[in-house]
Amino acid sequence: MSIKNKVVLITGAGSGIGMGIAIRFAKSCAKLSLIDINSDKLDNVALKCEYESKERVLKIVTDISVRDNIKNVVNTTLREYGRIDVVVNCAGTSGNGFITSEELLNDLDIVLNINLKSVIALTHYAANALIESKGGVINIASMLAYFVGKGAIPYIVAKAGVLHFTKCAALELAEKGVRVNSISPGPVKTNILLNIIQNQEKSDEFWDNLGKQTPLGRLVKAEEIAELAVYLASNKAMSITGSDFLIDAGSTLSKL
Repeated sequence: MSIKNKVVLITGAGSGIGMGIAIRFAKSCAKLSLIDINSDKLDNVALKCEYESKERVLKIVTDISVRDNIKNVVNTTLREYGRIDVVVNCAGTSGNGFITSEELLNDLDIVLNINLKSVIALTHYAANALIESKGGVINIASMLAYFVGKGAIPYIVAKAGVLHFTKCAALELAEKGVRVNSISPGPVKTNILLNIIQNQEKSDEFWDNLGKQTPLGRLVKAEEIAELAVYLASNKAMSITGSDFLIDAGSTLSKL
């Protein structure tokens, strides 16, 4: 699908959805710039990608909650490849908090910096390169952006912001030939919950129960999200911009 030799920059590539997306683009022989804060995980994913694509992968270990680091990610990628065709904003962190929680504002800063501000900043710094290549941006949001809920204000607000930013950026960049879309995953089995409860058995039990509660009776796989990302980056999606794609095993249907 016209992905071969495209330069694809992916944040949060060291695990979960980002890892799935990176490997899928590697299978399509894209040139990859992979970003993550965890060097060991990034090395592991890079090896898998290089095996698939038979191409060397650019690895950048950095904290994208820092604005200057994001600018450096773009500049380093341009120095290596000379262009950027696709940006996938996938880095994210979980964040709980009630309106009365003592740590709400601290947690809000952390989550907004990674889940929303980094998306805006990376798109901003990469914009000129994307305009030159007539490229595209794919932002990973969440089905939770469509709901209100208790106890997860930082995360829900940040992901809702990603949806609105996607549409704003799509409108501004459309006349310059750049497409901007988002994907809103539902329940995907990643290590985010394990990082919170730090117990593999409880994590597995949670995900098993959650999958059974969806209308399709299953969890979403990272590989399915990756297939959608590759499609949106390809020339088969040239008329798609400003759109969000829910991939949630029907979860939002039961919430309506």
